Amino acid sequence: MLPAVVSRPSRAAGLLALALALAVPQPAAAQAQRAAARPQARSAGAGAGRRTSTAATSVLAATPYMGWDTYFAFDRRYSEATVLGQASELISLGLERRGYRYVWLDVGWWHGTRNSGGEITVSPTQWPHGLAWLTRTLHAAGLFVGIYTDAGSNGCGGAGQGSYGHYQQDVNTFAAWGFDAVKVDFCGGAEYHLNPAAAYSAFHAAIAANSSHRPMLLSICNFLQPEQYGEGRPVLDESAFSSYGFGPSVGNSWRTDTDVGVPGDVSFVDVLRNMDADAAAPQAAGPGHWNDPDYLAPDQGMSAAQFATQLSMWAMLAAPLMISDDLRKISPASLAAVQNTEVRAIDQDPGGVQGTLLSSSGNGQVWEKPLIDGSRAVALLNRGSSATRIETTAAAIGLPLASSYALRNVWMHTTSSTRGSISAEVPGDSTVLLRVSAS
Repeated sequence: MLPAVVSRPSRAAGLLALALALAVPQPAAAQAQRAAARPQARSAGAGAGRRTSTAATSVLAATPYMGWDTYFAFDRRYSEATVLGQASELISLGLERRGYRYVWLDVGWWHGTRNSGGEITVSPTQWPHGLAWLTRTLHAAGLFVGIYTDAGSNGCGGAGQGSYGHYQQDVNTFAAWGFDAVKVDFCGGAEYHLNPAAAYSAFHAAIAANSSHRPMLLSICNFLQPEQYGEGRPVLDESAFSSYGFGPSVGNSWRTDTDVGVPGDVSFVDVLRNMDADAAAPQAAGPGHWNDPDYLAPDQGMSAAQFATQLSMWAMLAAPLMISDDLRKISPASLAAVQNTEVRAIDQDPGGVQGTLLSSSGNGQVWEKPLIDGSRAVALLNRGSSATRIETTAAAIGLPLASSYALRNVWMHTTSSTRGSISAEVPGDSTVLLRVSAS
């Protein structure tokens, strides 16, 4: 688990409430009066950028990182007040204490402007207190903060919104501002015909050499499918399908397929597509480096059952769990799903083994994931729209011979016993997620 920076949620929420009040536009006279009396948010210190897996070992993303991202929630339209408000919700809804601790500024935080020295400049309207102030405030509330750029000169958000030719300069800026993670997209990278392995290796080197000596997680986002832009554009070796080959040595995660959708329009069929692509190279995943099938997308077009299946399968895949939804409006079913600590524990298992497909029959599939305590996580996945019976056995999932086995249904929070048979009638688009152990 990640170390707590602020032990009491009420204190963290109070800090963010103060910061949010400061972020609300006011008349000039009131701003001047408030500035004179403004308290300084307590910095979380140098430890805010470190994630520790054991007392003796410091490693970034020792388990798949978790948090909240702006993209599906707000597309490119958000501001300081938006981010502070969502961070406050993350805490008040109990998600921060359940491990969702990254607040990530995706595309839209910057409009591609630089000063005469090539340094990034940001809108004072969008970020009235500046980004260094934002990270200090979020760190003081016990959160980590991520930012976005592109490997090319342009980004997915428009002209100039990338770091090509400025890798070290931009990384130094991000580190000086206090960011803990960087997502590097590849819209501009593809436009400039960059080699993904070379570009991301160079960005990794820039992070390692940053002038603040700040640890920062690197999220590799080459989302391109082979020939997405036409014949040979890109070739297989430069697509998302091949990022697992170089990703573990330079990044903490890498996208394994294109986006699961766009804001407000995420379909279950595309979630299954990304799940299948992510499953292609389970051997590449492990502590500090993870296959990434894209964000969690509650309330973006899927039913409650379909989203629960996305979360179940992302947990089986040991994927990063980044919620991308407006937390002020998250549905009760979606909130209950992301709050489920038993599902999260499967994703966050310290063993770091990615689950794999064990068997298929029609629309029914059995997935299996070894856990560090010797038990197995088992997903009975129904890819079809009609109910179907899905079956396996304790022997098939790799458990030793025993007189009986405990079946823990982590969605229903119930436990039953079996002599070895594992089966369930699974509704359409749904998943029965179990934790199975010898009794």
